[in-house]
Amino acid sequence: MTSDTRDRAAPAEQTGPTPGAVRASGLPLMLRQVLPGLVVFFTVLRMVQPVGDPDTFWHLAAGDHLRETWSFSGADPWSTMSTQPWRLHEWLPELLMSWAQQVFGLAGVSWLLPFGVAVIALCLWAVLRREAPLLVTTIVLVVALVGMSGSLSLRPHLVSFALATVTTGAWLATRRDGRARWWLVPLTWVWACSHGMWFVGVAIGIVSLVGLFLDGAARGRAWLRLALVPLGSLAAAAVTPVGPELLTAPFAVREYAQFVTEWRSPALTDVAFVAFLVSAAVVLLIWSRERRRTPWTEILLVGLAVGFALLYVRTIAVGAAIVAPVTALSLARVVGLPREPVARREVVLTLGLTASALAVAGFLAPSRGALPEWGPNDLDRQIAALPSGTVLCNDYGSGGWLIWKHPNVRPAIDGRTEVYAVSHVEAYMTFQSAAPGWDAYLERTGCRWALVPSDLPVAEALVRQAHWTVAARGATYSLLRSPSVPG
Repeated sequence: MTSDTRDRAAPAEQTGPTPGAVRASGLPLMLRQVLPGLVVFFTVLRMVQPVGDPDTFWHLAAGDHLRETWSFSGADPWSTMSTQPWRLHEWLPELLMSWAQQVFGLAGVSWLLPFGVAVIALCLWAVLRREAPLLVTTIVLVVALVGMSGSLSLRPHLVSFALATVTTGAWLATRRDGRARWWLVPLTWVWACSHGMWFVGVAIGIVSLVGLFLDGAARGRAWLRLALVPLGSLAAAAVTPVGPELLTAPFAVREYAQFVTEWRSPALTDVAFVAFLVSAAVVLLIWSRERRRTPWTEILLVGLAVGFALLYVRTIAVGAAIVAPVTALSLARVVGLPREPVARREVVLTLGLTASALAVAGFLAPSRGALPEWGPNDLDRQIAALPSGTVLCNDYGSGGWLIWKHPNVRPAIDGRTEVYAVSHVEAYMTFQSAAPGWDAYLERTGCRWALVPSDLPVAEALVRQAHWTVAARGATYSLLRSPSVPG
């Protein structure tokens, strides 16, 4: 009996509607086993690039600051315009980024993006394979990664995408066997120390609990016992080094959604959003054609995923992470293919290809990631020459870069939007567009130097209307000096 025949003859692993409906995939087993690893391999290699996310830089600076002070909250050490307490609720990945920079330089930091994406892809593979055969796993894996592609940048939010998938898979497993996954409680603690979307895991748990109750899969004491998992997770988030204030942090960000591009509503021009819609549409189509009653647990999880995907561009990836396991589960019921056992060869191939991709990424990092792709790097000398403590009227994107690379200046705005008053962010928006009243921002900040993109309306307004001087001009940025500063 060949390996393919043995694979097709494993009734205990079949996920088709009936044994009689199971059919061969037409592909050799080894080829099917290598497919997920190939997807991870090429996805990881696509992530080999210079540091290009402006927020990466202030996360690096936050990790450096934490290693020096071990203070998780307090007054902002960088900007004179911040008015809200600064809390390091993403300190675990920030420490990792800071350590990588100290040991390997910026090239080592850039390698963390391929590494983070590899972790996400492996989490997807592990969860999807529990639900579906190899071909279905591979297809859903590709669609899920495309659905996350708009947010695959070097920031702590990568942790949320990986753990949202893991948590969804854990609750689907609980629906099958009724066992509580207590390890989700410490996992939430790690999540809460890594990214502000830790509450997604609690939301997945609550939604699953409602589904389990409506499905009749858990009632009474059994249901109450399962309810201790999200409750325990919530308690775990309250005892991180930041303290109970972490529980209210997600609500504070909503005030600033109108100012940040990634917090806009998704559109059909977003490839990631289209990929999510395809995945969700496949699930709904399968449900509409099935004769069985769709479990409430699946319905509510997909509803939660749709809610996140429709909310903001930034949360499309969260929706993709949640819907992927349900998509794999639904497809597995109708394709009529057996779910092959997860054999050692598949694990070795998948992990081996992932390790190979990371090794190649590490080899390429010194040449591709040693220099930042973001920021006015060609004006380094001029910015470094500014007096210590200089307040700089800068654009939003360069703020994090300035915090990281030029501690001698104090940026008036940066990517940590929540540490600034809403009125200050509104005043900045008026300033950068040179709208009526823009010059009041100069008085508000007290800045006598400005670093702005040369094509930004305020760059021309500063020169023509306020009579500022161009002290230095780079490829994309201009360093401008107030008339009150001696030439």
